[in-house]
Amino acid sequence: MSNVKILDKHLEHLFHTKDTFTVARNFEGEIYRKYENRITKKFVNEGRSYFIKFHGGVGWKEILKNILQLKIPVVGARREYEALNHLYECGINCPQVKGFATRGLNPANSSSFLITEELYETKSLEDFFLEGLHKKLTFNQKNKLLKAAASIIREMHLSGLNHRDLYLCHLHINKEIDFNNIQIYLIDLHRAQIRSKVPHRWIVKDLGGFIHSILQFDLSERDFYRFMMTYYDCTFREFTSNYSDTTKAILSRAFSMYLKPHLKVFIKNSSLTSEDGIFAKHISNSSRYLARKDADTKQFLNLFRDEDLLIKSGEIIKNEKGHLITKTNIQGKNFYIKKYRIKGPLHFFSRLFKKTRAHNSFLSTYWMNAVGIRTAKPVLLYEGSGILGARESFFVSEEVCGQRLDDAIAEDLDQLRLIGHIASFFKRMKWIKFIHGDAKSSNFFLDGNGLVVFDLDSSRKLHSTYFFNKFIKKDKKRILRSLKGHRSIYDLLSRRLKGKQY
Repeated sequence: MSNVKILDKHLEHLFHTKDTFTVARNFEGEIYRKYENRITKKFVNEGRSYFIKFHGGVGWKEILKNILQLKIPVVGARREYEALNHLYECGINCPQVKGFATRGLNPANSSSFLITEELYETKSLEDFFLEGLHKKLTFNQKNKLLKAAASIIREMHLSGLNHRDLYLCHLHINKEIDFNNIQIYLIDLHRAQIRSKVPHRWIVKDLGGFIHSILQFDLSERDFYRFMMTYYDCTFREFTSNYSDTTKAILSRAFSMYLKPHLKVFIKNSSLTSEDGIFAKHISNSSRYLARKDADTKQFLNLFRDEDLLIKSGEIIKNEKGHLITKTNIQGKNFYIKKYRIKGPLHFFSRLFKKTRAHNSFLSTYWMNAVGIRTAKPVLLYEGSGILGARESFFVSEEVCGQRLDDAIAEDLDQLRLIGHIASFFKRMKWIKFIHGDAKSSNFFLDGNGLVVFDLDSSRKLHSTYFFNKFIKKDKKRILRSLKGHRSIYDLLSRRLKGKQY
């Protein structure tokens, strides 16, 4: 049983005398995407450009796998056909449907295709950002672009449709932008769902995915607020009062997606250690390490094997029972080398089933950097393996420039600006439910651009809101206690950290 709709008179003659699906499958053109059961191709007919998506059978194995993963299987082109018609009827920009066909009732082996007209003279927002064109925009132009993106996503959700694949690459914009009338188009809707009202969790998933896709392009905190205020059509006060829980959920999803490759640094196929990545990985029976490709790994490893040599290699910052920190110059560049020691049997057993503190430090840099918190740049993570797992570990980072915060406070500085930096740190930590674990003034550096966070071996993400609130309060008490000798800063910061958003 088949159902064929050719909606463009310029295409009708192609399907008159031959089998519709054979014609569709054999169109000559440029292949854009190709999967096991789906191919997207661009073809030209009578001077007009079209895209055709041909869907083959996915098989029962794929359908059952999706069901077991509590996912809705993507079977055929009908979902995208209905989504495009829905958007078109709602006046939301999208490609125009020019043809659609289905064949077969069995979802495991049915076939279908969808033809749409090309969006002429457009490019994806992802390409727009990758080419750095956003850096050439004025302040007002960037705001208008953000608001235009937020507006079309808002209209889409209000219409009852959620995208389920909402990233920068699936929003297209005219190559020549009219900033007085910005036109954005939604594409790739093969996973979309249509209801009378989009459920909250799908709004979070769509917006989380979109924010995740833009994080790499330095979306600022203010940019994010402007985007969300447009999406919710509200003032800043209304946004912070009414949508704080939703915002936390959106940001949590965005940052989790953004950091997923970095959270699997020892997984074989990790993108962090791919050919294009900046780190190289080595695993042996006695150790494993992850090193930046531009690092002198051999020289670092020699220092790790001989503690006396490490101590003699540079300036000792700390030498305590639990750890040794040196500042060492290698090939004209300063590095902090931190060795984490096992204090004794009790300490050994307490850490037996935990990640090493070097591992915590390494991952924490990525969590914090993702939300705009600056840290020492990681260079190398090393873990020595024993019979019962990792025993000693090392974390190497670039030298942190600037002054330690407790030293800087002793000098004349802008107190309100400093308090703003510290408050912003705690607000961003709240976004990702992350704690420092030892947030005292000696573990922060201050330079011309603000704070740099240091000593991250106790840092970690907490999934429970209750425990996060409990431990972040301890971090706030630590920083305040370390600033008690500077009364004016202490009083101002105490009042600031009591605010709801912190």
